[in-house]
Amino acid sequence: MWSIIWKSVAMTLAIVAVSQIVSFSIRYSSGQPFTWFVFMMNSILPTLTALPGSLYIFRQNARLQKALDDMTVLHKEVSRRATIDAMTGLLNRETFLTQLREIRRSAPDGVLLLIDADNFKAINDQYGHAAGDLALMIISDRLRHADSTSYLTGRIGGEEFAVYLPDTSMERGVEIAEQYRIQIERAEFKPDGEVRHRLTVSIGAAPVRPGTKVSDVMREADQNLYEAKSKGRNRTVSPLDHSPLRKRPNLVVIPGGSGRESNV
Repeated sequence: MWSIIWKSVAMTLAIVAVSQIVSFSIRYSSGQPFTWFVFMMNSILPTLTALPGSLYIFRQNARLQKALDDMTVLHKEVSRRATIDAMTGLLNRETFLTQLREIRRSAPDGVLLLIDADNFKAINDQYGHAAGDLALMIISDRLRHADSTSYLTGRIGGEEFAVYLPDTSMERGVEIAEQYRIQIERAEFKPDGEVRHRLTVSIGAAPVRPGTKVSDVMREADQNLYEAKSKGRNRTVSPLDHSPLRKRPNLVVIPGGSGRESNV
């Protein structure tokens, strides 16, 4: 408010000064003498008109500027909400897929991970939807904190998330997927506020290669995710699991007994 008053006063003084200069110039050129009456009138009359007018104009201008600033903030917020999932703060499905297509122009090779919460319906049924929301926020928080600035992360479905790892080999992609899975499993999820509930996810990985359609990559990752679910959940399935050259499990020899196969 004070800035409006000061600007109005400055504007009024400028108008008064111009009025005095014009009046003095006219009277001087016509040979009329200087009088205090004319001087006062040239000061009072512009002040009575210019000061209220300036106050009104500057105040209206301030209101318009504030409205414009509010509209700019609102536009940014609307744009943000149009691209961000409100609950998790991650990219929504449409934005994720759009940005995935854009990123592939500069990083056509990589790995796509589809991550799905295990037994999510059971969590909702047993503890309520608030607990389900909490589980989703925990998963998104783990994905966000483990996320590299070059990774693209989004929530693409109810309890399904996606991560694109550009310029990443399948071997490294599986390692990253396992890091996600382990961090989520270790999370403190207490849907009833007291007892810790084991929260797990299944992950399907698929390679992203130049020229491959996003829909085809999504389909392959979804198939691997389905396989992870069918094999007992809480695991990562990738094309490496289907390779005929995949290394056999190591043979562990139990003393005093026969050998058995086990992963070590």
